[in-house]
Amino acid sequence: MPADGIVKSGGPPTPRDGFLRRTLVTASTRLLDLPTRYGFHFLIAARLPIAEVGAFYIVFSVMTLASGFGRFGVDRSVTREVAAALGRDRPHSARNVIWHGFRSMLLFSGIITALLMLASRPIAIYILHKPALAWPLALGAITILPQNVANAAAGALAGLGRVATSQMIYQWLWPGLFCVAALSLPLTLNVTLLLIVACLAVDAVVGVALMLRVLPGVHPEAVTMEQPSLFKLGVQLFSLELLQLAITAAPPFVLGIVAATTEVGRYALAWRIVLMLNLLVSAMGAIAAPQFARASAKGDSAALRRVASQSVAFCSGLSIFPAILLAINPAFFLSRFGAAYAPAAPVLRVLLLGQIFLILSTAVPELLGMTGHAKTLLKINGASLLVLLAGLSVLPSRFASLGAAAATALTMIVSALAVSYAARRDLGIVPIQLALYDFRRTLRDALRPATASEIPSESVVQDNDNS
Repeated sequence: MPADGIVKSGGPPTPRDGFLRRTLVTASTRLLDLPTRYGFHFLIAARLPIAEVGAFYIVFSVMTLASGFGRFGVDRSVTREVAAALGRDRPHSARNVIWHGFRSMLLFSGIITALLMLASRPIAIYILHKPALAWPLALGAITILPQNVANAAAGALAGLGRVATSQMIYQWLWPGLFCVAALSLPLTLNVTLLLIVACLAVDAVVGVALMLRVLPGVHPEAVTMEQPSLFKLGVQLFSLELLQLAITAAPPFVLGIVAATTEVGRYALAWRIVLMLNLLVSAMGAIAAPQFARASAKGDSAALRRVASQSVAFCSGLSIFPAILLAINPAFFLSRFGAAYAPAAPVLRVLLLGQIFLILSTAVPELLGMTGHAKTLLKINGASLLVLLAGLSVLPSRFASLGAAAATALTMIVSALAVSYAARRDLGIVPIQLALYDFRRTLRDALRPATASEIPSESVVQDNDNS
């Protein structure tokens, strides 16, 4: 380092620089969710009658939850094991893990698809008491296999360090295709579901093709390592995904049982608007997860603390202003999709409260899951799931969509507080506290007057002027 302590431009990037670069790249790709993934939901709300919107989200909730059981978290465990294998310089093991994950997910997804297709009519008639949903539920079942093939490829890409590409396959490619195609088609419930099937099939093909381009090569001389139990780890990591899926899917399904489809439509739109704040939460989790896995494999506690702090700081800083806007006048945003949605303003405010707690614990679940504390995460998510189910068993029947929102928000708050406590107890890391400390230090340094040693002397200024 030069004597003056300044690293000249062109020097090696610091860990903070690398994290910021990856964050900006991935966050910018996640901004594509606004016109694509969220455009998909808002397009449905704008193009379908509110009753059909409610029916769609009942079906969408079932197929989303079923798709999760078709993965069982294997894609997340592939991300962890591939990142860990590369961190130990074992690319051959990473390749084996990827193909093992694909085989497992194809088996699980095939079974779940068959079961849901067989159960679609009984669910529509005897549980939802809406026989007209039998065929849409069957169409929803067909989406599971291509969706999970795409997810398997996305999980492998994340472990290989292609986070932005992984997020494209996970998040925005198929909704973007849907939006483009839907603009030229008359949408009905069944047409919407068939179009989703087609877009997910394209997403799967693109995901596998991109994965094959960066797949580690075959090394016949490499020592064959024992295959990790992707299913065992996947089930533990799946507890987080199951909670997320349940928070998204269970309230519309329960509302479909106890209320009219119009009530489901109002809740679904309010939830999707609030989820716009989840863009950065999920993006930061995706960025941080493989870094946590590598740092844990190397025993680098400083890197764990740094990434955890920066994840919370980045997400919280960018979410404050949108959250304030939503809280001030939620009816304004809801009514953009029709006056029938304006009564969901209290629902949006309640959901927003829970989402704020998740923002303040950004990437903390991934911190636990990627550092060998997946069992703790399993217990927390199991308890949070019980809170959700208990709330949904009582509140929606009495307060309709507002009750569903209260149950959902309470679950998010419990989950956020529990994972934060576990990270402090087991790892000695409190990300929000670290983020606040870094913010105060940065602010103090920015406001601190320059010391005499930092002020150029008069002769130096004159020399610079003469030059």
